[in-house]
Amino acid sequence: MKINNNYSAQLANLSLKRADKKMTTSLERLSSGYKINKAADDAAGLAVSNKMRMQIQALEQAGRNADDGSSIIQTAEGALSEIESLLQRTRELSVQAANDTNTVDDRYAIQKEINELLDEVDRIASTTDFNGTKLLDGSCSRVVTFDEAGMDSLGVSSGVLAGTYQLTVDALPEAAQGNLTYSIPATGTSSIKINDTSIAITPSDTLDTVYDKILGVCNMMEIDVSGGPGNVTLTTKAVGGDQNITLRSVGATTDTVVRGKDAQVTLADSATAAAAGGESQFTGKESLSYNGNNITISDNSGFEMKITLEEGIQAGDTRNITVYDTGSMLLQVGADEHQNLAVDFGEVSCRTLMLREEDGDNMVNVCSQDGASRAITAFDNAIQTISNYRSNLGAMENRLQSTMSSLDVTVENVTESMSRIMDTDMAEAMTNYTQESVLSQAATAMLAQANNRPQQVMSLLQG
Repeated sequence: MKINNNYSAQLANLSLKRADKKMTTSLERLSSGYKINKAADDAAGLAVSNKMRMQIQALEQAGRNADDGSSIIQTAEGALSEIESLLQRTRELSVQAANDTNTVDDRYAIQKEINELLDEVDRIASTTDFNGTKLLDGSCSRVVTFDEAGMDSLGVSSGVLAGTYQLTVDALPEAAQGNLTYSIPATGTSSIKINDTSIAITPSDTLDTVYDKILGVCNMMEIDVSGGPGNVTLTTKAVGGDQNITLRSVGATTDTVVRGKDAQVTLADSATAAAAGGESQFTGKESLSYNGNNITISDNSGFEMKITLEEGIQAGDTRNITVYDTGSMLLQVGADEHQNLAVDFGEVSCRTLMLREEDGDNMVNVCSQDGASRAITAFDNAIQTISNYRSNLGAMENRLQSTMSSLDVTVENVTESMSRIMDTDMAEAMTNYTQESVLSQAATAMLAQANNRPQQVMSLLQG
C-alpha cells in the first residue's frame, strides 16, 4: 500500500472528468437544441450547415422579392384595367356617334367626351407608379435606340431579339387635302358639303360669313382651313390612309373624296444589309402594316416592333435600330447571381395605342359618320392591345406565383437537410445525458472511495 501516489484516485478522477465533459456536451445540446454548437462538435457539419443557412435566408428574401414583383404587376394591371374601361367607353361613344340621327353638334359633344377620356388614359399611364418607379411611361421597358433622329419606338415584343435592324423610309405620310369652292347665290339657296355636314348659303350671306361657317365645322372635325373666302383648302390635322374628307362644292352634283397616305418603309433583310456593308436582324419574313406615321413590323413567331416617324425624317433616309435586352425591370427571384426575371412594362399612351399623334392631334374624330365608323375600329385595336398587355402581365404574375411556390419548397427541403445536421435529437440526447449523469455519479462515488484508501495505512501504523 502506497500513500505518495494514489493511482486508484487518479483513475477515478480521470473517469469523472470524461463523464462530466460528456454530460456538459449533452446539457449544451439539450439547452440549445443544436447538435453542433461550436466547430469542434463537427467541423465539416458546421461548414455545410452554414452554407445551407445562408442559402435559406437568401431564398426567403428571393421569395419576398417575388411577392413584391407580383404586387408591382398587380398595380400595373389594375391601371390597365381602368384604361381598358375608358377605351370601352370611347368605343361605345363611337358607336353612338356613327348613328346618323346625330347632328354635327351632337357628334362634337361626343367628341369632347372622347377627348377627355383620352386625356385620362394618358394621365393614368403617366402617374401609375410603385415605390416611386413609373410603370407605364416606358421607363421600365426594353431599350431601343436609333443611330439618327427621325424615328422613335412605340414598343417591341419579347420575341424581338437583341440586335441591329435596318429600314429605309420610302415615302412619308400625308394628310387628306382637298379644295372647296363656293359663291353667294343671287336668289334661292345653295349649299356646300364637308363630310356629312351640309352648309346652306343664302343671298344674305357674305363670303366671310360662309368662311366662318366652314371654319366652325372644320374645327369640330379637326380639319385645318387655309386659303381665302370663296376658295379654301381643307387639310386633316392627322395624317394617314385612314384620314379622308368628303367635299361637295357649290354647283357640284357628286361628292369628291380625298384621302391621306400612310408612310411606306422597306426592311433590309440580312443578305441585303450585309451586301450594303450594314447589319440587320430582319429575316425577310416580317410583314408590315401602316397607320399614318406608325409602322408595325411583325411575323407569326411573336416578333412585333412598332416604330413611328418623327419630324425631320425624309424619304430615302435609312435608320439602324438597335434593340437591347436591358431596360426591363429585373426581379431577383433566386439566391444566386443572375437568377432574375425580367418584367417588361411597355409604354401605354394614346400615342402608342395609335389614337393620337406625337403632337397631340387626334387620329380619331367622330364628327362624321365615316369618322365615327373608323373610330370604332381604332378603339377596337387599342382595346386589343391593352388586353394583350394585361394577358402578358397575368401570365408573368402566374409565373411569379409558381416561382414563390418553388422557393417555398426549396426552403423547406434545405431546412430539413440542415436540421438533420444541426438539430439535436432530444430523445437521443436525453438518453445520453441520463447515462452520462449516472456515470458521473458513479465516478464521484468511486473517487471518494479511492481517496479513502490511504486512510487504511493508518490502521497498519497504529497496530
